[in-house]
Amino acid sequence: MVPNPTQRKDEYHHYIPRFILRTFADNFSLKAPDYIASTSVIFLKSALPPDWELIGSGGPKKKGKKGKKTNKNQKKYEIKVYQVVDQTTALNDVARSYGNRDMYRDITEDDCMRFEDLLAKMEDTSSTFTRKIWTGEDLSLTRVQLTELKKFLAIMSYRSENRRNQYYEDEFNPQTRELIYNHMRHKNIIRIQDVWFDNLKWLIKTPTEEIMKEFKKAVFSPMHYKGSIHVAELLDFGGSCTNYMCIWQAEEGTEFILSEGCFGAWEGDIHDPFHTFYVVSPRYCIVLVNRLEMWRPARYLPFRSWFEGSVHAFPETVYKKGLPPSTPDMDFFSPGDVFKYRRIVIPKEDVYFVNSIFLDARKRCLTYNSSVSMYKTLRYYDKMKTARPDLFNNRHDYSVLRRQLVTDMNRTHPYPETPQ
Repeated sequence: MVPNPTQRKDEYHHYIPRFILRTFADNFSLKAPDYIASTSVIFLKSALPPDWELIGSGGPKKKGKKGKKTNKNQKKYEIKVYQVVDQTTALNDVARSYGNRDMYRDITEDDCMRFEDLLAKMEDTSSTFTRKIWTGEDLSLTRVQLTELKKFLAIMSYRSENRRNQYYEDEFNPQTRELIYNHMRHKNIIRIQDVWFDNLKWLIKTPTEEIMKEFKKAVFSPMHYKGSIHVAELLDFGGSCTNYMCIWQAEEGTEFILSEGCFGAWEGDIHDPFHTFYVVSPRYCIVLVNRLEMWRPARYLPFRSWFEGSVHAFPETVYKKGLPPSTPDMDFFSPGDVFKYRRIVIPKEDVYFVNSIFLDARKRCLTYNSSVSMYKTLRYYDKMKTARPDLFNNRHDYSVLRRQLVTDMNRTHPYPETPQ
């Protein structure tokens, strides 16, 4: 018997992965024995024998009374969360930060678990590669692994609170709303809120090759496209998968921050962003770069990217079939081709600008690790929202947070110089 959706127990789903949130905790360490690459319990449980389970910080153990008691000793990670509404900063448990209770409301438990299981398998590839970024290891991905990583990032962007709320609160302009209504008639969907999950379901369970075939159909005639997913989301997803990837490392003394919309935030034209950001720790950010921006034709467009200088690098590519011909066809490329990435150290002004994008777009909360770096970010944002109001539409006031940060710094460093 399929459970009634209303009978399903309350669940908490993260729209920023927990393995990333933990890096903002003061007690996070890459050397910690309880760190594992995949943090998806659903996926890990499926890989264990039936008489084993995940318990505490010691990894998998056989079920038993003694083992179950150790679950109370599981390491707790807390991160600083600034709440916009009451303008206060407090330590929050990662287990209950940057997520939604009952994200899949009105969805049966069987469907929910099935899609979370598929997502967890993609998260495993992502978390393994992300750990290599943190630890300074060689950054190599096969073509198949790179495709899976991009798919995971694109799905997490779509699964975010901001995108979900667009559908649940019907926050669309008239033209987009009419396209969604056309799609609803095509799919016999009654409520606009149900389109969000229908799109998510199709993206998660459909192989990337099939998604890209649909993308190629839609890109030439988006207004007339009729398929399994709303065309705007298909074009967004396909654009993410065709972008290049770069790994940005914050200049020494600076750090990236988090907001509820930072995982998939972008810079550039709304229809074709130049850079899309996925912060994976205070020090590192995965960036998907538009092909036009990567190859530099974007220099001749009326709208220019803010980022200049050496913030891009093509990966070194090792082709399984040897050196490519001058005009290779698709048959030349192999799933076993390897892409080798390097970490690109970006200047502090670029780190502050990325953070300022998050500051301007935030709705409910922010997270930072270093009080000093956050203070400098706020000073930069205050300067830029005045100098470039065209880039920052909301121009929020963070004077209360700035005073809190000064108090913090004075408490931890009794005689500091005022940060510049």
